[in-house]
Amino acid sequence: MRRSIAVGTWSRREQYRYFSGMPCPYCSLTCEIDVSAACGFMKDNGIPSYVGMIYLVTKAANSIPELRVRGEGDAVFAYDIVHPSFTILNERQQLYFCRSPYVADPNIFVPRTREIIDRTRAAPECPLTPTGPDWLYLSCIPWVHFTSVSHPMNFNQQDAIPRITWGRYEPRAGGLVMAVNLQVHHGFADGLHISQFMLALERCCADPEDGFAGWVAAPRSKA
Repeated sequence: MRRSIAVGTWSRREQYRYFSGMPCPYCSLTCEIDVSAACGFMKDNGIPSYVGMIYLVTKAANSIPELRVRGEGDAVFAYDIVHPSFTILNERQQLYFCRSPYVADPNIFVPRTREIIDRTRAAPECPLTPTGPDWLYLSCIPWVHFTSVSHPMNFNQQDAIPRITWGRYEPRAGGLVMAVNLQVHHGFADGLHISQFMLALERCCADPEDGFAGWVAAPRSKA
C-alpha cells in the first residue's frame, strides 16, 4: 500500500525541489556496526548469515519513514512497506538479482528467502531487470572490509531507491564489526535519517533476540 504526498504542502518540499534539480542528488555514509551478538545468534539458531542480515537491514530500513518515500514522475508516494532486492552469485559466479517480499515475522521471511536464493542461484538464466519503486537495493561484499562504496546509477531518471551494502565480518577487540554503507536521494532523506537507520540496525544487531523478535528455533536432533 502507498499514499500520495501533496508536494506543495510537504514538509520536505524545499529540500526535494532543491536536490532533485541536481545532476547527482545522492549522498551516502559508511559506518561500522558491531555484529558480534547478531552473528552469535544466527549461528546458534541456524540462520544463514546473509539471509539474517538481509532481514535485519530491511527491518531497520522499514523503521525509517523517509526510506520508504519514492518519487514517480512528478508525484511523491510513501509506501507502507519496502522489500529487499539483493545480489547473489550463481553457480558460475555470475551476478544475479534476487527479490524476496518482506514480512516482519522472521519465521516466514528467513526460510522463504533461503528457498528463493537457492532457486535463483540454480537457474540457468536470470535477467538483470529493474524493480518497481517499493524496493531496497541491497548487496554484500563478503570478501573485504571497506570504508566507502559507490553505486551504479541511471542519472537520466529519478531514482529514490536506497542502496545498502555491507562487507565482511571483521574481527575487532574480541568481537566482530561490519562496514555498512547507505546511499539515499538527498531530496527524500538527510544525514539525520541515514544516522537513524544506522542506529536502528545497530540496535537490531546488539539485541538479536529483539531484532529477530518471535524467532522460533528448530528443535535440535538428539545425538
